Amino acid sequence: MKLFTTTTTMTTTLTDKIWRTFFIEEIFDILPGKRLTKAEMISGDTPFIGASDSNNGVTNFVGNDNESADENFLSVSYNGSVCQCFYHPYHCLCSDDVKRFHLKNRDGNKYIYLFMASAIRKQKDKYNYGYKFNESRMRRQKILLPVDESGQPDFNFMENYMRKIEEEQLQKYRDFITLLSPPYESLTPLNEKIWRPFLISNLFRLEVGKCSQANQLKKSDKGIPYIGATNRNNGVLDFVEPVEKLISRGNAIAFVCDGEGSMGYSFYKAEDCIATTNIIFGYANFLNRYVGMFITTVADKVRGKYSYNYKRRLLRLEKEKLMLPVDESAQPDFAYMENYIRNIMAGQYRKYLEYIGGK
Repeated sequence: MKLFTTTTTMTTTLTDKIWRTFFIEEIFDILPGKRLTKAEMISGDTPFIGASDSNNGVTNFVGNDNESADENFLSVSYNGSVCQCFYHPYHCLCSDDVKRFHLKNRDGNKYIYLFMASAIRKQKDKYNYGYKFNESRMRRQKILLPVDESGQPDFNFMENYMRKIEEEQLQKYRDFITLLSPPYESLTPLNEKIWRPFLISNLFRLEVGKCSQANQLKKSDKGIPYIGATNRNNGVLDFVEPVEKLISRGNAIAFVCDGEGSMGYSFYKAEDCIATTNIIFGYANFLNRYVGMFITTVADKVRGKYSYNYKRRLLRLEKEKLMLPVDESAQPDFAYMENYIRNIMAGQYRKYLEYIGGK
């Protein structure tokens, strides 16, 4: 039986499609990675893909070459970050902790592979360090896919759906750049501004996170962010069902006050969230996304002073000082901070649009 067919589909929404389960081995050829120890690694420009849940799986850049060299495929971790899945359009090497997935009987492209990656990640919760996503389990793992009239995977739909998602995202970037016009390229450079120190307690109303026991919470993909002591994912540990008495309001700077490797960091939170007591929020009338991003960058400059033996407690945070650019009255120049970050973001969006051909 020929598994794959090519059809034309006018359906554009997920809920309009009929879905079927397929074994992964029906859809993909599964190829191994190759062990490469740190001692064997040669410095170079080739991405090395490991069992990581960040940076698209890239854990290093090497000058080595071996039989794991590949491109235009999915990497799937069976060890470490189990069942993590990334698309790689570029030439790279893979560690022995990941498998390489290639579509059977057809050439895949970015859009089809990205759709497939999402379907594979949906299985992540059933696997862990003690129940690894090894090759035999990979082959017999079922994934849910939209199908065409013959009941086979509808790759045209998958491609068109992901293209639509990409175009919607690109349009958001274009709209954002328009909102930033005219560009603030004439801003005074940072090193030409006058800067002054300001006590955090004079800038913000401080409030400690309200959740002391995580077991009070229920996970929910459609819930609100659960924030804790981490320097990744903008502080988000998970998503949970709202508990009104535990909610901290958004439009605040979250200062991380405990946690190994993350103490002293800060991040801006636009949305409401539930936070552990390791987080202290700073609220102020002048705060918005752009000012918040500027201030967190400044605040993170002093994180080196904190350690496990010298934690960033509330009393210490109140006495902490931030160096900020000032206006003619020697007060924090919040308008300058906002425009400075807007200008940086607009520049980055333009670069991104140019990079992917979305001018």
